[in-house]
Amino acid sequence: MYLPEGAFAPVPTPLDASDVINEGALQAHLRWLKQEGLDGALILGTNGEFASLALGERMLIAEAAAKADSGLKLILNVGSCAIDDVFDLCEIGAESGYHALMCPPPWYFRNASTRGIADFFLRVLDEAALPVLLYHIPQLTGIPISDELLSIIRKHERCAGVKDSTGDEAEMARLLGWFRDGCYMVGHDRLVQKCFEDGGRGSISACASVVPDLVKSIGRKPENQAKLNSVRGMLEKFGLGGAVKAILRKKGFGEYTTRPPLTALEDAKAEQLFAMLNMFGAIKW
Repeated sequence: MYLPEGAFAPVPTPLDASDVINEGALQAHLRWLKQEGLDGALILGTNGEFASLALGERMLIAEAAAKADSGLKLILNVGSCAIDDVFDLCEIGAESGYHALMCPPPWYFRNASTRGIADFFLRVLDEAALPVLLYHIPQLTGIPISDELLSIIRKHERCAGVKDSTGDEAEMARLLGWFRDGCYMVGHDRLVQKCFEDGGRGSISACASVVPDLVKSIGRKPENQAKLNSVRGMLEKFGLGGAVKAILRKKGFGEYTTRPPLTALEDAKAEQLFAMLNMFGAIKW
């Protein structure tokens, strides 16, 4: 069973000024990430604004990313509260040549029992033809990948690992305990070095979309973590998602507008961000 390893980017979804998906921009970005040494990419994650996209749009994006033929290992987020939509995306992932899938809990049903959440995941795991990473981001879903849940689903043959986006070292330690023989991927830039030190397999973190070489370097040069922390801090100061899209727009990949309820970074603030990054020497334009 394939287990993701190394540095992955949770790539944003490029929308043009008419709110239409720009497949060419996505494909150009993926090819550039490979040229910069990245190992893989997550398609339609939180940074890809998957929850704002219709099922048909998500299928289009999934297929477009695969057709880029970038050489990256690709993970497809199949998350939805409608389990039939999850099944459809699982099929697209398998047919399009993805290497693994990722699935969060069905976030609308925050009062569902652990047994009910487990049944949801078990049906997805049964349906999937690819390894599945569980998506642990309770600050957004309201539903954690708990020990009780893992005690029910962890032994499934396609339960390959977890992406942990809490940014919490205690959660890292807990989940690493469950996936020592599987795949733990950290979802926060500030914990990339810590992840490798503690036995994790790699990262799926926002900065990798704009400074892929820096994120990739942490595995062999852990001292670069301090520089990555600084870049992450600058992006967070201006709003992480909007800042990443502004940088990709500045780099010429596409317009990278944002669909409501999210908002784009204002031009004046974007220029402030670029000036800070230039002073720090963090971005190759």
